[in-house]
Amino acid sequence: MNISSIAAHLSFPNYAVYGATKAAVTYLSEALRGEFGPRDVRVTNIEPGFVESELRTHISDAGLSRQVESMLDEVGALSAEELADLVAYATSRPRRVNLRQIVALPTRQV
Repeated sequence: MNISSIAAHLSFPNYAVYGATKAAVTYLSEALRGEFGPRDVRVTNIEPGFVESELRTHISDAGLSRQVESMLDEVGALSAEELADLVAYATSRPRRVNLRQIVALPTRQV
């Protein structure tokens, strides 16, 4: 189970490095599926949108901090419990079922 981000597929202004790291996780998941799928090893990549996390406290640039706060105020965020529920669901599928990619967004995030 890997946790990436919707940022692996969509660019966000001022977050090029963040998006690139998430794209790397998405690529790694795909490569691992190719390598280990023939041995019945499942690899799922969850790509959430906004999630309640410590991100807000790690932004030192005031402008970027306001940008993130504004977006979160507008669309909301998924909780850690909601992501954990997705992990539990994906891992509870029969062994022959691999949910290769799950994109999970707050309903108002487009």
